Amino acid sequence: MAKKIAVFAGHGGSDHGARANGHEEKVFTLAISNAVTAILREWGYVVINNHVTDTERSITHDAKLANDNNVDAVVEIHLNSNDGTPETGSEAFVSIRDATMWNGRAKKLADAILARLASLGLQNHGVFTNVNPKGLDGFGILRLTHMPTVLLEVAYLNNPQDMAKLDIDKVAYAIAEGIQETVV
Repeated sequence: MAKKIAVFAGHGGSDHGARANGHEEKVFTLAISNAVTAILREWGYVVINNHVTDTERSITHDAKLANDNNVDAVVEIHLNSNDGTPETGSEAFVSIRDATMWNGRAKKLADAILARLASLGLQNHGVFTNVNPKGLDGFGILRLTHMPTVLLEVAYLNNPQDMAKLDIDKVAYAIAEGIQETVV
């Protein structure tokens, strides 16, 4: 039976995400998501998307979509940005529940993706958790999904060197390879 993967594009519609140097995060997240989806479908995966055109999105709806479709894993794609001197590289976030509920499968998936992005010249900053003041996952997609989920920050939108390495097809292939390695 084919594995089901949710590949979600961060931001969309009136939510542009980060903006820097004339770029909008939502444009890149959608392009990468659509490219990853095409590769995974070619490899035989069933892929669920939160949107495939630039439309509004809801994290609650996205989590429900993943949960209702009982996907094997979720990868939500973002680009980073910061104030001041631009940072560089890729990082990922997983649920604080990953180790206990999914035996670290989200971290393994995130590590595999980050290793492949590093092979494209993007510095690997590692895998993190983010906890809100209530002691829950700080990112809604991690808090609301019931399966291994990775919130991926591919590169820094405000860093011209990172953006020069952001070849959509190569990044998509790297992400798809990381998924293929760990979600079998």
